[in-house]
Amino acid sequence: MLSPYVMRQSLPQRRTSTNLIVLELGPTARVTVALLLMVALQTTLVRLPYFGFVFEHVDFILILTVFVGVQPRALRAALVGMTGGLLQDLVWGVLYGASGFTKMLIGYALAVVSVKFSLDSKVTRLLVLPLCSVVNTGLFAFFLYFFSMLPPGTTFRDVVRVGMFALLGNGLAGLALFPLGDRWLGKWIAVRSTDEPLAPRAF
Repeated sequence: MLSPYVMRQSLPQRRTSTNLIVLELGPTARVTVALLLMVALQTTLVRLPYFGFVFEHVDFILILTVFVGVQPRALRAALVGMTGGLLQDLVWGVLYGASGFTKMLIGYALAVVSVKFSLDSKVTRLLVLPLCSVVNTGLFAFFLYFFSMLPPGTTFRDVVRVGMFALLGNGLAGLALFPLGDRWLGKWIAVRSTDEPLAPRAF
């Protein structure tokens, strides 16, 4: 005589499957999240006691703009730079639109140049970032000068000094953030050989 356990085992078993819902973010969503994280990181770190002044010379939005801009997607790079820069202007309230316009130009210029020259290698990005830091500082200082908003007594030497600090700070931060960007954004925003580099749908 079969026991209830053996009888139960002999009956056809219904397979139970558990379907896990995985939230897969696309490139636009990932770039948006990255922008918000960079703004939050910038705002938080500069307010740290004792160490906040170190991060005053690190521009996380510029680093993200360079990371995206070395791919030949002009629309995406320009939108990332402009949106991130406008968020910075909104948070800091120095000269609204200056950072947005400056970073939009940098992102667009990088994307256009990367059509002719490959800029997305790990070494090339780290060489491009300091150059973009200097350009960003120079353009921003020019806008402040043009609208008579430079602090009184500011000299060209002061602007150069700030640019050098930004070059160093962004370069060191890029060493840490670019590998994180490769993991979070890399395969989603990388341009393939079949893509149209400057198409409007580039974002």
